[in-house]
Amino acid sequence: MIHQEGGPMIQVLPVHSQRRGRIFLPFVDEDPKTAEILTKILFFAEDAKIKDPFILEQIG
Repeated sequence: MIHQEGGPMIQVLPVHSQRRGRIFLPFVDEDPKTAEILTKILFFAEDAKIKDPFILEQIG
């Protein structure tokens, strides 16, 4: 479970594949919101690999 009590929301906006290359999602779900949540969980689980300065500023 991921939960940040009383903190601000972290803004993560998708970049469409034609700008950054294709992204493989290791799961398929009919509900796009579930897929979005799982994507963000996997993304922040590897937070040491994040290079985007805007995101690093928010989580730093």
